[in-house]
Amino acid sequence: MQRSPYTPGSVAPVVYGREALLRDARRDLAFMKEFPELKGRLEIFVGSRGVGKTSLLRTIENDARSLGFASCWITAGDGPFIGALVEALDTLSRDWQDTAREELANILRNLSVTVAGVKVTSDADAPTVEMSSLGRVVQQALQEAAEGAGDPGLVLLVDEIQAADANGLRALAYAWQHLQSEAPGLPLMTFCAGLTHSQDVITDAVSFAERFRYRQLENLDPESSRAALEEPALARGVHWTPEALDKALALAAGYPYFLQVIGDEAWKAAGYPDAGEVIGGSHVSEANSQFREVQRIFFRSRWMKATPLEQEFMSAMAADGGSPARRGEIAERMGRTTQSISMVRRSLMDKGLIDAPAHGYVEFTAPGFAEFVRREGDPSEER
Repeated sequence: MQRSPYTPGSVAPVVYGREALLRDARRDLAFMKEFPELKGRLEIFVGSRGVGKTSLLRTIENDARSLGFASCWITAGDGPFIGALVEALDTLSRDWQDTAREELANILRNLSVTVAGVKVTSDADAPTVEMSSLGRVVQQALQEAAEGAGDPGLVLLVDEIQAADANGLRALAYAWQHLQSEAPGLPLMTFCAGLTHSQDVITDAVSFAERFRYRQLENLDPESSRAALEEPALARGVHWTPEALDKALALAAGYPYFLQVIGDEAWKAAGYPDAGEVIGGSHVSEANSQFREVQRIFFRSRWMKATPLEQEFMSAMAADGGSPARRGEIAERMGRTTQSISMVRRSLMDKGLIDAPAHGYVEFTAPGFAEFVRREGDPSEER
């Protein structure tokens, strides 16, 4: 028996269908190692929940570390962004020489700011920075951290960037602007990941969003989906039959999380196969009921995250099946104006339940969710 190589709900050890993005990131890392300089724009991978953004970011972090780079990981949204940055940079410097560590510590103490009435460092005596100068202090902190990290440099990784507060995003953008003109030789780069509407959030916070470069992650195409199922099994000497693959691919519909779920359930149905064994169509058929239950729980969890008004919005969306729905038609079905549903639309995007694939349209982020809403969702159901 061999444990499953599929990792639903966890960071995947290998990402599929993102070769071009990884190739670009690895090239940037190699160039910085050879020619130390600031990467001029902050790279942001955007996409719906479940498409592998965090796994991609972790792969880039591992690649950076393998080349000798220091790295800082920040997950935005759990408190003020500046507080998370302070904590990450403080952790980075723990093994430094005393002088370098103290220099960074002095700057981090100056990053004690009040955001929504909460002081983000524990040093009660640290001076509060005026918001107008916050970008400058973030610049100093990043510059000191990159210099203290030594060769070949520092890689900053920010997950869930759409959840960062506006003050933190603004400070990061201004800091990067200052670094571009004042420290172009600094060996520092930043990769971020966020939901599809991250650009809207950042643009709301800072006017010059051109400091950020956005790269879209879609569901996987058939070839990449097939590789995501076949290759982890082949690495353990196990083969999928063509029938099994076709059935599994139809169930997952290119959604990376569902590919991991059906792969995992089929592996279990095949009895945790040893090398030389096969996953067949009967195993996928047997796994189907458990896959559907996992999928139902997944959809139910998303549905219950929504308020009654958000549920009403999604029920109006579901009338169009899985196709993108026009905002005007949704408003009409709800008996509202398009302007009056703007806030609920944005809230659903913040929760990762819907995306805006084109101007004036919205769609569900997970395939099959529209069918769930039509079948089981009831805005009047007691919560």
